[in-house]
Amino acid sequence: MARMSWREACQLDSSLVSLERFFTVPPDYAQTLTGGLTNRCWKIVESNGRAYVWRPTTPITQAFSISRFQEFQILSSIQDSGLSPKPVSINDKGLLVEWLEGASLADSLSFEQLLEALVAVHNVPTTRIPVAPFNFTARVDHYWIQLKPELKSEEYQTIYRDWRNAPSLAEVTATLCHFDLAGYNMVASEAGIQIIDWEYATIGDPRLDLTLSIDVADVDEMEAIHQYCQMRQIEGIDDWFEGVRAWRPRANMMAMLWYLLAFQLWGDEYYYQQAEQLKQQFCT
Repeated sequence: MARMSWREACQLDSSLVSLERFFTVPPDYAQTLTGGLTNRCWKIVESNGRAYVWRPTTPITQAFSISRFQEFQILSSIQDSGLSPKPVSINDKGLLVEWLEGASLADSLSFEQLLEALVAVHNVPTTRIPVAPFNFTARVDHYWIQLKPELKSEEYQTIYRDWRNAPSLAEVTATLCHFDLAGYNMVASEAGIQIIDWEYATIGDPRLDLTLSIDVADVDEMEAIHQYCQMRQIEGIDDWFEGVRAWRPRANMMAMLWYLLAFQLWGDEYYYQQAEQLKQQFCT
């Protein structure tokens, strides 16, 4: 993380200038944060030690269909849950949230802890969360449309075409979903385990969220579903086994397109290799 004066930071990232009305006194310093592709964020620290995270709106966030205003609405709705950082300010340049002091769980999170966090997110009441439900087809279409023709090989096109529709499944109650819940987005703080980076969060099918977390954690699918349903006191567990299995190829296809788009935007071969690995899962 590179630390610099507030003035230097504003010269490097002009979106920070939009916060000058929020801070009556210029912050003491700003620090670049390492993280995922879409969250090139800043830690901002005032002279009194109070710290924030600035999550800018950029062409990258727009390419991935990320709305900082939706993120703000979700964080505002759940700010008393203890699960997330509190939103502080929003404007057309980005979102300011509180900094959560604590240790990243990227390398130390157990799957039981991950499941507990997932269940806590899915149990949050959704009646006061003013966001549109997740539309799987619209999201993958958004990714596909932006890809350059040279990345749309026949194999990629076939996989996209075959899996672009959501599965026909037994209905379950839609929940708040994080859609990127893993140790790298979780912090052990004085308040307990808290979750950051809600940029992909929305209201959706919790079986898709569960599928994504099972894949990231690389754990036994049947055992994970069984534990999850026990923790949420869900009966009719067969609908959840069927749901996770139906969502898995679609989740993999969505991730494949995400990596292709990431490769197109950043030119990093790592993203193309990840897309190729996912493609091979379909081909075999």
